[in-house]
Amino acid sequence: MTNKRNPYLDHNGNPLLRRSVVAFIDILGYTDWVVHAEASGAPRDFLVSLRDALLDSVKSVDEELREDSKIFPVKFAETDRYRVHTFTDSILIGFPIQDDAEMELGSLFWKLGFFQLAMVNRGFFLRGAISIGDLFMDETIIFGGGLIEAYQGERKLARDPRIILTDSAATAVKTHLTYYSSAERSPQARDLFVDADGQYFLNYLDTVLVAEVEQGPFYEDLEKHKKSIETRLDQFRSQPSVWSKYAWVGNYHNFFCDQHSYFSDQHKVDLSKFHMSPTRIA
Repeated sequence: MTNKRNPYLDHNGNPLLRRSVVAFIDILGYTDWVVHAEASGAPRDFLVSLRDALLDSVKSVDEELREDSKIFPVKFAETDRYRVHTFTDSILIGFPIQDDAEMELGSLFWKLGFFQLAMVNRGFFLRGAISIGDLFMDETIIFGGGLIEAYQGERKLARDPRIILTDSAATAVKTHLTYYSSAERSPQARDLFVDADGQYFLNYLDTVLVAEVEQGPFYEDLEKHKKSIETRLDQFRSQPSVWSKYAWVGNYHNFFCDQHSYFSDQHKVDLSKFHMSPTRIA
């Protein structure tokens, strides 16, 4: 059955290959989680936990699932603005571009920020990539260079629990920064950080400041984020290759706190408690 609201289909239901902002996101360590759940005899518990987290968190990126969608309709045009596809441990978003991609990127940064924080605070860390390129997607097939670039970015560049921009998306953002009197005054300056390896990545913790003017930070969400990191750092202390990924998130958390006067050392992860250093055996 043809979905007439799919922005990647024309009025006759024929496929359209459209230049799009593309996001490919997956759950870090998903296979290991499933294996561990099977080995511990609790696969259903893990399934329920993951399903509940996804059903709740994906509302941030899928407008059809928003609780207020019936009260405040989000469908004003004949087709949807973008398309979301979830499968196993991954989520794919295709957002057709109308002009220079600034609006589409900004909207996606906002939505993915809420999604990523909600998932992390449920114990599921994400890794992904955002690209710009051609895309087609429907219930049967997903196709296009934008998908390949985003997929390869997630596999080869993201590395840590971060959502990075591939070259195509980073190049667009650099152009968008020139629209403002200074880069510091641009919305992108809060949406994104630049990592030590030069990769642009999503500053999803900025969502705790969504009501900054009205009521200040959501300290509870920041505290949940801190505890989720500390739990994983303690859990994977004996697995350095995995532990280092959560150490990265701890450093990101602390860097974010350092950027705002609202936060002090009590809001930061005490990485010294988890520091890996050699000791004498006797």
